[in-house]
Amino acid sequence: MLTFKANASKTLHAAHSGSVRVGYIEHSSTDADRWIWSLNTIQPKGGRASGIETNEEAAKTALSLAWVAWLIAAGLEVKR
Repeated sequence: MLTFKANASKTLHAAHSGSVRVGYIEHSSTDADRWIWSLNTIQPKGGRASGIETNEEAAKTALSLAWVAWLIAAGLEVKR
């Protein structure tokens, strides 16, 4: 559902739904086991969804799940 586009050093990955950038995951420069993810949408109760995972795949999965939860809360669905 989301596609990820990485920078040249593979430390920052932008998450896209179609042509819209909806979030990021970023690898910590000081801790090899720290991947921070952030969804750029306002959550139903306010604020943004974000978290920290120990690897790239876990961060991508967490961001993808947060995106699906937001779509459901908004009453939307992804066109295929």
